[in-house]
Amino acid sequence: MDATGDGLFDVAVVGLGPAGRALASRCAATGLSVLAIDPQPDAPWRQTLSLWGDQLPPWLAEDACGVDVLAHSVPGPALYSPDRAVLDRDYCVFDNTRLRDALPLGPGVSIEQSTVDDSRLPGLLARAHRVVDCRGAGGAGNHGPLQTAYGIVVDAAGAAPALGGESALFMDWRTDHDDDDEAGPSFLYAIPLGADRVLLEETCLAGLPAPDPAVLAARLRSRLLRRGVAGSAIDAPLAVERVRIPLLPRPGASRGRASSDRASTDPRIEAFGTAGGHGHAATGYSVAAMLAAVPAAVHALGSGFPIPAPRSPASTALHRVGLRVLLRADSRTLRQLFNAFGLIDGRRQQWFLGGTSPSYQVARAMWDMWVTMPVRGKAGMVAAVLRKDPRHPGAGAAV
Repeated sequence: MDATGDGLFDVAVVGLGPAGRALASRCAATGLSVLAIDPQPDAPWRQTLSLWGDQLPPWLAEDACGVDVLAHSVPGPALYSPDRAVLDRDYCVFDNTRLRDALPLGPGVSIEQSTVDDSRLPGLLARAHRVVDCRGAGGAGNHGPLQTAYGIVVDAAGAAPALGGESALFMDWRTDHDDDDEAGPSFLYAIPLGADRVLLEETCLAGLPAPDPAVLAARLRSRLLRRGVAGSAIDAPLAVERVRIPLLPRPGASRGRASSDRASTDPRIEAFGTAGGHGHAATGYSVAAMLAAVPAAVHALGSGFPIPAPRSPASTALHRVGLRVLLRADSRTLRQLFNAFGLIDGRRQQWFLGGTSPSYQVARAMWDMWVTMPVRGKAGMVAAVLRKDPRHPGAGAAV
């Protein structure tokens, strides 16, 4: 099956979500033999996958892969917190079907329809030289903080009052909804999915525990009604989206170079994607960082090196400081924090949002946000960092 003639696959990829499929496809394209294992390998990807236009990797550009993987792109999404700021970048949404087409699983990939749990991963070394866990960060073993959201898709005309003339709403922290504190801090995310469809989503950036989706749904409904969206469009949407994104890898799941338990695992078993720590702990974004890391991961698997860590330990630590604030700060402090984010230089914004930014860039962006905040906001930040326990739903109001 591989160049050594020993009957083993070069690599076994467990999980065929976006990370696993991208890795399996690119490994096969370089001549590696791949065993891809997933209980539902042909299941469609229902989640909205997005990235900034400048983050699309060259190997996924249309002239390189032959497929236009983007469903829609909008310039200059707005941020309200509560002041208005425009982020000077194109925000893009993937067409999930075309993205899969751009990541073909050809003759070099043997697909096996099976479920693999943690206990079965070591056994795959009898079939492949390397094993890569791409099952994601979710599952019963992850009891950590979550990003959650409830969203509806409506036609563009119906969504227009919610957008208020903006091309898109990246984050809208204004409190124009009936519920003041039951769900804790949340924002409206409003992104066109194409020329005639818009996703309107109420998002809790980080929660432990996460708010009940029904509470987010009620908050979204009251917000949209106040803005003039028709109740019929809200109650009979074109589609419904429920988001549940673990913000940290499952304990023991990250078997890459950055794993804290690496000494207790076989170095031939690693993880990639959100399982491998490619998720941004303070924002939940993972797709762009994962796609950017694919070429280096493929090279490592083909040459016998470990898969590179998604970022430096210092950057990871800074992201987790940000997560700590998101989990513990009150609503007023978070609005002041993101208002400061909207005021900093565009490059600093990119540095903070980027999942692979070096630590000096993340630190500089965080420092600029800090100095831009009012004194009261800084006091709220300090209190959040020092607070022992995360904020509970129902405790989101300023105190």
